[in-house]
This record gives sequence, C-alpha cells and structure tokens, in this order.
Amino acid sequence: MSIPKPPAAPLPDTLKVEPSNRQPPQVVTVVHRLNGIKALAMLRRNGEQVAEVDDNLLNAPNAVTSITAGFVIGDGQNIVARLPQAEAEVESMESMLLTPKVPNPLTGIPYPSAPTPLAQAAARIVGPRMLSAPETSGFIVVQPDGRQFAARYIGLDGGSGLSLLRINGLKANLTKDVNEGQLAAGQTVRVFAPDRLTHASNAASATVALRVSEIEGKIMEIARTSTGKIAHITIRAENLSPAIVGGVALNEAGEAIGIVETSGNGTARLIPTATVRRAAERVLEKQASVPRPWLGVRGEAVATTPLEKFYSNGWTAVEAAAVKRNLEGILLTTVAPGTPAALANLRPGDVIARVNNFDIKNAEDFSYVLNEAGGGSTVNFTVYRGQKAKGSTPYALTTPPEVEVVETPQQAATPPVPFNFNMKPFDVNVKLGESLNPSFTMKLAEEGRQLQILNPFPMVARGIETAMLSQRAATHLGARNGLLVLFVDSDSLAAHAGLRVFDVIETVEGRIVGRTPFYYTLPKGNLRQLKLGIVREGQRLEITVEQRDEPQK
Repeated sequence: MSIPKPPAAPLPDTLKVEPSNRQPPQVVTVVHRLNGIKALAMLRRNGEQVAEVDDNLLNAPNAVTSITAGFVIGDGQNIVARLPQAEAEVESMESMLLTPKVPNPLTGIPYPSAPTPLAQAAARIVGPRMLSAPETSGFIVVQPDGRQFAARYIGLDGGSGLSLLRINGLKANLTKDVNEGQLAAGQTVRVFAPDRLTHASNAASATVALRVSEIEGKIMEIARTSTGKIAHITIRAENLSPAIVGGVALNEAGEAIGIVETSGNGTARLIPTATVRRAAERVLEKQASVPRPWLGVRGEAVATTPLEKFYSNGWTAVEAAAVKRNLEGILLTTVAPGTPAALANLRPGDVIARVNNFDIKNAEDFSYVLNEAGGGSTVNFTVYRGQKAKGSTPYALTTPPEVEVVETPQQAATPPVPFNFNMKPFDVNVKLGESLNPSFTMKLAEEGRQLQILNPFPMVARGIETAMLSQRAATHLGARNGLLVLFVDSDSLAAHAGLRVFDVIETVEGRIVGRTPFYYTLPKGNLRQLKLGIVREGQRLEITVEQRDEPQK
C-alpha cells in the first residue's frame, strides 16, 4: 500500500500544553485524532492518491493528529475551531451517520439516536475506534489551566469553514467581543495559537509538548460589504505563518476580534467575531453541518474586469464600456453545466447587479448575501445581459447625437459611451444548491463536460471518491473484491441513487470490479442508467443510478 506522509504526528499518550502568560479563558487548544479510515478519507479529500487499502490502515486507531486553537462562545460549552477543510468534511460525514435526529439528506428521515447499523457493522469489522459515538470522538480540548476534556463534534458551517464542538459541563469565564464600529487600521492585535515544541515517540508511547504562543500585530485593512458588515480583517505582524491558521485574535483590552482564516508572508486574514457567532448559531440550530449555498459560477467584479472579457462573453464594445462606467456587480465568466445557475438559465456574460434587495459591488458582497440567504433557498437576481448573447432580453441603448462624448487619455481606446444609460435588466429566480466544499463541487461540475466527451455516461463518476481494497480487506468487509467509497457529494447522481460513504462497490453492471479506479470500471456507450452492486453492513444491495438531462442552453 502506498500512503502519503501524514500531515501531523499521532495523538500522543502524553500531551503537555504550556499556556501563554496572557492567554484568555476563551482561547483553548483543540487536539484532533483521526483513525485510519478517517485519515485515508482526509488524504483523498486533499487530493492525495492511495493505491490500496489494507487491514493495517483499516485497523489503525490513531493515524493523524492536528492541533489548532479554539474559541469558547455562548454558554461556555461551545467551541469554534477552524479545522482544515478536508478534515472538517470527514468529521461532518461521520456525525451525519451518528448524530441523533439529524435528517438523512436523501430521504429526509432522521437517523436513529443510536449508532446506525452501518456504524455498528464497521465497528465489528475494524474495531470500535473506526466509527465512534460522538461523545467519544477524537477531539481533546485543553483549557489554559491545563485541564483536558473530550469534546463532541457538532458540525461544519460551510459558509465560513468553521467547525463547532461541544463539551457538556465545561465552564469558562468569557470576555466580550470587540465593538466592530470602533475597529480601525493601526490598532494592535494579539493572536493566540498553539505551537508544537517537541515530539518524541517510540513503539510504546509518544509525548508532545505544546505552548500557546502570542503574536502581536497591527490591523492593516477592514473590508466591509455594501451592507456595512465586516467581511474580513487583514493584519500584519512578524512571524505570521500558515501554522497560526485557526488562531484567535484579540485587542489589547482582551476583546475578541476574530479567528485567523489564512496566514503567510507577514499578513493574516481574520474571520470577524460576528461572522464566527453567526456560523455557530447556524450549526447549533441544525445540530449538524450546514452546507454552503452553491450556485455553480465563477465571476469577477465589473469594476476590475478587463473589457476584453466582456467582448468574449457577448457584449459589444459600446455596451461593455457603458456597463463599466454605469454599473456595479459581478460578471459571470463561467456557468458550469447541471448547476443551480445553469438550471436557472444564467449564462457566462451575465452581470448580476442585485441579489434580493442588496446591491452587489464585489465578490465579497455576493458571497455574503448568498451565505445569509442559505442553501436551498430561492433568491432573486437582477441581471443584465449583452445584446449579442443568445436569447437575451432586449433593451434600448441610445446616444443623443447632439452630445459629444469626452474621453480621458485612459479611455481613448474604448468606443464612445452613451450618456443615456437605458439598459433594462430582467429578474431571475434561482434555487441555491448546497455543498460543504463548493470549490471541489465546482471543479467536478466543470469537469463534467470534458468527461462527457470521453463517455456518454460519466456523471455517476462525478462526486465519488473511492480507494481500492486489498483482497483481505475486501473479505473482512464482506465483499469478494471492490472499491471502498470514501466520499459521496450530496448533489451527485450516485448520492441521489442512495450510495453512501463506506459502501463497497463490488460490481458494475453485474461484473466484479477489478483493481482499477472507479471511472475505468464504467461501461462505454450511451447508457441512461447504471446498476451498481454494493456491500453495506455485510449485505449485498443493488442501486440504480439514472442519468439526468442537462438544462437547455
């Protein structure tokens, strides 16, 4: 078996955390252990390739450990942490299987309060630490005084990338959040984040010593949406590296400012505290992961988009120059097939100027409004479309002949622009999709067109991640051979057909799956449906994946 080097060390038998002298009580250390199957799923979500899964990996109780800061909120028992995206997705996948009263996204029927038969079967096969009850998950939270608690994973907020943990009985004296209206460039910021000091291990034990480090910096920029809300905060400091991602930032008075989203090259970007709390509220309300609203587009702010991109997307030179000078909004440069945007007949070249009652000026405005609307909701877009775009809504664009257009030297290369801006927009209602990882889902959607050229029925392969099983591992899972399903995108054809994580795909159209990637097991030809033989909880089932027609262009 070929396994990439794990991104972190195994969870130690001995964990020592040295607090900072000024570490506030709401800043804690979050240590996360992933067992073998979770580590494998995480590696695959990160794009790493694993040739084969064998018994050693399936039975590994402690394969990867990650360490980050946590921010205690609410009643002192809820902790917000920024886990790596793939790691959070893997935990969300497990909590969906095991959390009481969480609806199955496919059937709408709540999962049972006890571990599902799938979890029980998995535990029988690879031991109780492969899939564990939420109360015994691999999260340890360390308070500033050194006390350690086991935490339960609640879910991931897809819009912010933040995860929520809970410790029943934890009490922390919390300080207040900063007044966002009083934040300004130049103010001092202190970032608290755990830093690994030493790591020593042998076959019998391992010891890790950590220190909660404190880095002092200054606010560089406060970016706000058109609604006045803070979108993000940029700070500058020495020694800012990717290692402090997830750190908690406070001001000199000890008031919370935000959580580090990205860091490197002396600058870091913060998720503001108000956004952190809204994310936690969404997860608490659902008591499960909350996917991010997903549209299926790529775009750029009108103000910063070169005119050439307008020309290549159905706008005349006069129209493009008029839009650049009179409109704000987002120019769609890509609309992936089969996505919510495509189903609503949005097209590359469309300019989205408003969403519901909010004017859109840039990508931050766009993301903020969609996140506030929530996945699965229907929103109204105010759209402008160039006359040359097929099927566009007609509008008038006139220039009074007696008016001379005066251009600056920078504008000399553009055509004359009319003073009467009389473009008539039209409204489009779009039902937003949902995705825990929109970037990955978008990549799959964009690849769909290319895959369709190779195989008329490729859609079943989109949104699925699998790994080949060794013969012994397959036998232990009750299969003759096959592929272990590590991820199923909730919007994929396979998910709608009922394929689940940890299923073993044993046959495709009645043929035993060989030692080959899943895509290459698919038969060629213009098929409208595909039969998959799977092994679930030691029982053989058959599911039928049916092709869906793409929206008309």
